[in-house]
Amino acid sequence: MAQPESLVSSFDVLFVLCKFCGIYPQSLKAFRKEKIFQPSKWGTIIVINYMIIILVLYNFLIYSFHDEDQTTKAKQSTLTFVIGLFLNYIAPAMLVVDQISAITNQGKIGNFFDRIKSVDEKLSFENIHINNVSIKKRISIMIIIAVFAELTIMISTFVYLVDYTQWYSFLWIMSCIPTLLSVFDKIWFATLLFCLKQRFNAINNYLDDLVENHYKIQRLNESKMESETVDSQVHASIMDMHSGNPFRVSEKKRIFSNSNRVAVSNSGNSFRYNKSNKIKMENSVNVSSELSNISKMDDKLSNFCQLHDEICELGKWLNELWSYPVLVLMAYGFLIFTAQLYFLYCGTQGQPIPSLFRSAKNALITSIYLLYTSGKCIYLIYLSWKTSLESKRTGICLHKCGVAVDNNAFYEIVNHLSLKLLNHSVDFSACGFFTLDMETLYGVSGGITSYLIILIQFNLAAQQAKESVTTNANYNNETTTMMTVEGMQNSTEHEFAKLISNVLSKNLVSMKTTENPF
Repeated sequence: MAQPESLVSSFDVLFVLCKFCGIYPQSLKAFRKEKIFQPSKWGTIIVINYMIIILVLYNFLIYSFHDEDQTTKAKQSTLTFVIGLFLNYIAPAMLVVDQISAITNQGKIGNFFDRIKSVDEKLSFENIHINNVSIKKRISIMIIIAVFAELTIMISTFVYLVDYTQWYSFLWIMSCIPTLLSVFDKIWFATLLFCLKQRFNAINNYLDDLVENHYKIQRLNESKMESETVDSQVHASIMDMHSGNPFRVSEKKRIFSNSNRVAVSNSGNSFRYNKSNKIKMENSVNVSSELSNISKMDDKLSNFCQLHDEICELGKWLNELWSYPVLVLMAYGFLIFTAQLYFLYCGTQGQPIPSLFRSAKNALITSIYLLYTSGKCIYLIYLSWKTSLESKRTGICLHKCGVAVDNNAFYEIVNHLSLKLLNHSVDFSACGFFTLDMETLYGVSGGITSYLIILIQFNLAAQQAKESVTTNANYNNETTTMMTVEGMQNSTEHEFAKLISNVLSKNLVSMKTTENPF
């Protein structure tokens, strides 16, 4: 049986990694000694200092590539420049929101784990044991995937698209630090969400097993009744054969023959008296399912209903703890996914791209980037949706128990508890703006497509306007040049005519003087 403390201990790798990266303010010393999450003032100071250092280095990264962004502003439309400038700071903003939430809620995390431990103890009392061994493996797998994806995107972009001969090129590593640290925070949320789903699923599976065992015992009892009927008929025929009544003997032989055929059809083997099957049936004669004990099931189902309510309250609490980080993550995923596709289009058209989004110049790197970014958002949405469905499935499992027992008193118990469960369901949302379910995912996909088309249309209009301005400018230059040349030609002709006129006038005067010397 898994101990309740194993859930806290399964977070040791993630917690130590977060402390090494300078996020999460809880005391590392208290966690190592007592396996608890204790608030720490020094941890808060360390987190704030780390955030300041990261923000300074990130701004230095943007300033180092400032020349390229100015070139983009000069050569590209203002829309592309503004989008790039705004999205440059969405990753560090997401990290800051995560850590502010972590500092504000650092005392609530420990209480959350204590309440999960209390729920596990109550489930254990009802013979439902939660296996927390797989939690640590899930955390390790998510960490490996996040680190691998971030390093792949960063290194491939650095090698193929960054001029690493420049002295400031080493700052490119800061392009992945904010998003990587933010992913570590979301791993906490995803793992705790899976823990709640695991406990809902354990209650539902237990109720399904009760129904299955009840039907199985019913089938065994029916088989035993059929076997006893056949045995009684065989015994009566044997007694009639010994009594010497020929009519009854022939009649019982017919019954005996029919009974043999029934036994053969039930067993599926040659007609043979199976002693082992008979012993099994005899042992199960007085066995009744757990659902048959209505008074006991009333207490058990009431306890399940109470535990279900406690788990739902934990789900609502978890949603409040990560409401702002999840909202910012969804906004980040929507904006980055749309912008990356837009910049990919710009790259295919030979247009300049903002420096921090140069991965859009390569289709393969862009595919990895989009797959990783969308995967973070889709996984949280899918897990929230499945957890909500598991919370609602408990009422269905409860009514299955009522149908299996088919008793009026039990129906009253089920109907009473199902009304309570109807108000216990939990839905996860991003600060109440939208619910984290598959319908929202469908809406986000449609929004990305719509905004991408709008951005491309604006880009086409801007390029057409720029080409029109360039054409008009060239036409004006050519017109001015032609007018200048024509003016120069007219001026030259006028001066030449004037010169000819002066020469002719002088010649005429000299000729008159020569003819009349007096």
